[in-house]
Amino acid sequence: MTARSQPPVAASHRPVPSSGDRAGWPVPYDAARHGLPGGHDAVRGHDAVGPVPAPGSVPVTAIILARDEAANIVRAVGSVGWCEQVVVIDSGSTDGTVELARRSGAAIWHIPWRGYAGQRQQAMTSPDVNHDWVFFLDSDEWVSTALATEIAGRLGTEECVAYSQRRRFVFDGRWIAHSGWYANSWQARLLDRRAASFDDSVNYGERAIVAGPVARLAADLIDEDRKGLVAWLHKHVRYAELEAQRRAAQPTLRERISRISRVRREIRRPGRSTRPLSRTVAKDVVFPLVPAKPAALFCYMYLLRAGWRDGRQGLLFCLYYAWYELTIGAFIRAGRDARTGSPGDTAEPGGDGGDGGDGAAAGTTPGARRAAPIPTQRPIPAFPTTPTTPATPTTPAGPTGASRHAADGPSARRIGPPGAARGSDGA
Repeated sequence: MTARSQPPVAASHRPVPSSGDRAGWPVPYDAARHGLPGGHDAVRGHDAVGPVPAPGSVPVTAIILARDEAANIVRAVGSVGWCEQVVVIDSGSTDGTVELARRSGAAIWHIPWRGYAGQRQQAMTSPDVNHDWVFFLDSDEWVSTALATEIAGRLGTEECVAYSQRRRFVFDGRWIAHSGWYANSWQARLLDRRAASFDDSVNYGERAIVAGPVARLAADLIDEDRKGLVAWLHKHVRYAELEAQRRAAQPTLRERISRISRVRREIRRPGRSTRPLSRTVAKDVVFPLVPAKPAALFCYMYLLRAGWRDGRQGLLFCLYYAWYELTIGAFIRAGRDARTGSPGDTAEPGGDGGDGGDGAAAGTTPGARRAAPIPTQRPIPAFPTTPTTPATPTTPAGPTGASRHAADGPSARRIGPPGAARGSDGA
């Protein structure tokens, strides 16, 4: 049987809930299993697509990456209770995440942070993984009864090496169904690890590379972080720094345009990368050529892709994403200044802000210019008071500019690696 490339027609048109309206909203698998509100259909043993799998009945290993995710981890672990093996990969939690996950029935593996792709590759290739099929879940995501039921019914019946599904991103209590976010959210999370891998040389990227066809699931994965807006903003500052590093390593304009031929070859080799091809073209070929990126991105998301239809949350999300793009630009400029040395750079060799620094000098805001030092003046010799009295030696006056001026603005602290406080998927 060949893999399905499109979702079934019956499930392709789902109503978009209005703000605060969760009628018809997916039910977490764990809520249905315990008979919580909203899970009555699944408690009877059936979902819209078939019988709900019993706990631990599907030969899949669920892998959840976590660090300081106490607010989300119990829900995430419970939603993959249908898997025979559930593993939480912890990279140094200090907020009780490990104990909560253990109480929820997950095995705990401690792996130092290796980056988003590297962490997944390390976990997937571990000899302690019991099954060939693995399902990756972020701590702030959860699986519905519909998705669990569909996976249980389709796994092993199709000739494919991976399954992808779309994600419903919830921002400030509302599903962002427009802005281009949901339509382009296809991502392969259910993988046959014998034919899948992650490029662990990429710091900010978590899409699998597979050697074979990829089928699509009709049900969605839900991305709903309980830690709030402030945590989301902090997380995207870290994402912005990683994205700036990625863009700084990009080729020149001429080389970037030549990527079109490589993209065409990728079209002829379906299944090599699990990223949608339209997203590859837009991100790697078109977007780097766009001027005034923050403003252009806002107009594209809010106006052209109808972000306004998501109400107040849609407006805020588009504004914050334009801010995210602005933050990327600030990190790129700060890194460029650190590599080339900006005018008026007075840092000592080997000190903060020198060529061996982190990319943003201490004591400056990103992109800020340091105050130039006052030139050192030559000391003035003392003159004798009378011709017959020897002059009393005086200590030469020190240079008026002996101490350098501190740069304007608060001291900037470099954001650490993403493992410092991992939360989803960028975009």
